Amino acid sequence: MKVKILIILLNIFGLNVLAQEADDDKDRIFTNKNIEKLYLGAIMKISSLHADNYEFIEAPNLPDVDYLQTTDVTLVAPTKSAMIKFILKDIEGDDLSTIVSTSWPNTRKVASYDKLGTFFGQKINAEIMLAVNPKAKNSKPLYAAKFTNLIYSLDCMPDYAKARAHTAMKGLDPKDYMYVDGISFGRAASIFMESDADYETIKALIEKKYLKRELTEQDEAILANSTIHFQISDTKQVDLLDGDPFEIIRDYMTSPITKEDFLRPIWFTGSDLKDGYMVFTP
Repeated sequence: MKVKILIILLNIFGLNVLAQEADDDKDRIFTNKNIEKLYLGAIMKISSLHADNYEFIEAPNLPDVDYLQTTDVTLVAPTKSAMIKFILKDIEGDDLSTIVSTSWPNTRKVASYDKLGTFFGQKINAEIMLAVNPKAKNSKPLYAAKFTNLIYSLDCMPDYAKARAHTAMKGLDPKDYMYVDGISFGRAASIFMESDADYETIKALIEKKYLKRELTEQDEAILANSTIHFQISDTKQVDLLDGDPFEIIRDYMTSPITKEDFLRPIWFTGSDLKDGYMVFTP
């Protein structure tokens, strides 16, 4: 088994419809590639979904957004610090040890590394994320498996009219921007396998490896002749150099829940600033 890993930890989780092969470039749930920057109520340039770093409108006195997690109107400033303060207050006093930390692999076949956008809901720079040449011709089919543990979510109702009228939007076209109106927090990881085996075989093999079930001789042979890339979506240091990729991911995904898991945004949704319509992959 040839294992290739990347030391830089990047967020590579996207929640898409389960299918054998990913071939639809459109999605409305986006991987968060900028874990440390994203916050609820952010105004983002839609085209930057395809960039390595998102572009936000940063200005004082942007209109508050209404957090929908409460029964009353709860206006919160659209900043990361305000979002964190709300979350920590919301979970204050909760016994986090009672939360079961688990996940299940969602496996799909992908046309190529250059087509990983179908897996994440937006263009992904595979050269940076996986240290591979996305233009190189693959000699073997590519399979992608995501592991997720969604722990907490936030949604908001923005004031679109006030946002469009804000001085920061002067000279800008509202249709080119979107509100980040929903975020899910938790844990995510992904494994990518280059293998000659078919989809059903790889799907079953990934599940057996992740769940520590007994492997057949054929399973072992497939692993020995596969190239594996894997990543964990986190900003903290995780040792990726020592051990089996499946065991590393399982240990990460199933370790006890902490408050940091409530503050790690792994995917998000958006609504356009012009009409408030749901944003799909541009």
